[in-house]
Amino acid sequence: SIMATKKYTLYKAEGEARPPCAFFASPQGCKNGDNCKFSHVIPGKASAPSPAPAPTCTPVPMSSTHSVSSSDISSESEDEALPTPRMTPKTNTPKKKQTPVKAVSVEDPFAAPGVMPNGKPSKKAATDMNNATTPKSEGKKKKRKRDATKSDPFANPKNSMMALVAAPPATATVGHHQQQAAPAPEAQIPQTPTNTPKPKKKKVQKEEHQQQSMSPFRTLNLPIASFALPGIDSGSGVTPKAKPSTPSKPTKPKIPVPQSTPEGLKWQKAVLDTRANPKYATTYDFEKIKAAHEAQTCGSASDWIKARPFGAWCQNNPHAIAIDCEMCETKCPVTGAHDHKALCRLSVVNAVNPEDVLIDTLVKPDWPVVNYRSFVNGIKKDHLESVQFTLQHAQAFLMALCSEETVIVGHALHNDLVALKMEHHCNADSAFLFQVKDEEHATCSLKDLAFSVLKREMPDVHDSVNDARVAMFCLEEGYVKTNGETTPIPRTFVKKNRIGSDQLFVHRIPRGCTQEHIQNMLLAHTAIQVKEVPEIEFNSETGKTTVVFPSADHAKLAFRTIDSEEKPDKSGRMTKRVYLRSGGYVSVRQMVARKRKP
Repeated sequence: SIMATKKYTLYKAEGEARPPCAFFASPQGCKNGDNCKFSHVIPGKASAPSPAPAPTCTPVPMSSTHSVSSSDISSESEDEALPTPRMTPKTNTPKKKQTPVKAVSVEDPFAAPGVMPNGKPSKKAATDMNNATTPKSEGKKKKRKRDATKSDPFANPKNSMMALVAAPPATATVGHHQQQAAPAPEAQIPQTPTNTPKPKKKKVQKEEHQQQSMSPFRTLNLPIASFALPGIDSGSGVTPKAKPSTPSKPTKPKIPVPQSTPEGLKWQKAVLDTRANPKYATTYDFEKIKAAHEAQTCGSASDWIKARPFGAWCQNNPHAIAIDCEMCETKCPVTGAHDHKALCRLSVVNAVNPEDVLIDTLVKPDWPVVNYRSFVNGIKKDHLESVQFTLQHAQAFLMALCSEETVIVGHALHNDLVALKMEHHCNADSAFLFQVKDEEHATCSLKDLAFSVLKREMPDVHDSVNDARVAMFCLEEGYVKTNGETTPIPRTFVKKNRIGSDQLFVHRIPRGCTQEHIQNMLLAHTAIQVKEVPEIEFNSETGKTTVVFPSADHAKLAFRTIDSEEKPDKSGRMTKRVYLRSGGYVSVRQMVARKRKP
């Protein structure tokens, strides 16, 4: 049975087809106005009086066993079809009035105000409802109505829709005055059904979607191989049991060896001996070169290329090539950075068939050229004006030609690879495979090498096709055929007024030091005004430049005047130190080695 409370009894007026509205004669009046389906007249009167007189609807006490009659129907049930004023108890089911106090979680944004998770109103809401116009027995009736809907499998969806049809006219809510307890038209069917059940369903669907979207990668059983650099905590939680080796060994990838082709096997020893040279580790340190370029804003590491592994894709390509490049100096118009090895000509020759020139082209630098170095390469400004071939084209060609096992033959190849921005380690470098006679740490020139091995004189102006072929011929004759037993190369072409005799090489220059600082330093230590201080070329944290004096005598006098101990470097050239205020020093070195006494 359902607990019943006092209800308004509707009386049918004589001669009226519609029952009178119970709220029309109340102090609050009917809020539906002309849209109300009930008659706005006081029983027994022809016209509707002012709401001042007492209402004709009298509360009738009902026992707990009394069934709900047609008098329970209010004007808020305007959307139901009511053929007669007398309704059966099922038409006005008790659960139709429970939506405002439905039990929902506190965190749910759609929960009714003042409702706690257990379905009971909070103390404040209970106090407000007890003080409302509805009698005190109304709360108990609602609680029993909620319990009655538990056994119905469709109770929740039906309750959410039907409770709005016959919502109680005097239900109090937290934060609202008692006189505002009568439901407003805004809380009727057009709004509440779309705001109450659907958002809850949408929230559940969103949570399920998040779980499904997270599961594919978090629950896969992948063969993860944990990795951590020595001395660096990557946060993986995996610590190798073995004692870590030196930091350089695990970080360096395995360097490929040419072993898959006959050409590679022919040059394999030359490649390995090139790597064995003490200078190779620093000269071919591409990671350091990339970092220096980024520091000088001459490009980024992403501009560099690296050949793919050997495979079927390159079986028909030459597996040994000879390369030579010509370079110029460019300047970035935005940052002002200088690139002293900007590619301006590329020549590649087939090492199996030297007559086969695979490519020979001028290359348009990315930045404006500030020094063409025409006295070295013969290239002038008008030669490059209409050139469309760029560094990116050269890199694309080499990526299609070379695998990581392709042997590149040349002289001082690190300069060519830097100009190409190409990382490669299968190199046969003639500058590293021959030594200068009586100068253990010196590097022989291609001109001396060609004259000593091939008995051939080289022109003063470089031709990259010729230089590539000559370097390859020198290696074949002086190294491959002798199985690596080379003969020291004497310095043949030594002029009386040797190049560099009027210059001093200044290196270990700290960052922040300018050309003006170098000029003032030499003037203070030598009392000699220099002719020119070229722009300092910084590599990593230090830089270098070649200072030009008015004559060779001025350069010699300046070096002798520096008050510092004189020591030879590895090449046999004399060096002095000029100390800095910070405690470091700058090295000043002569460009020409002194003749040794017999």
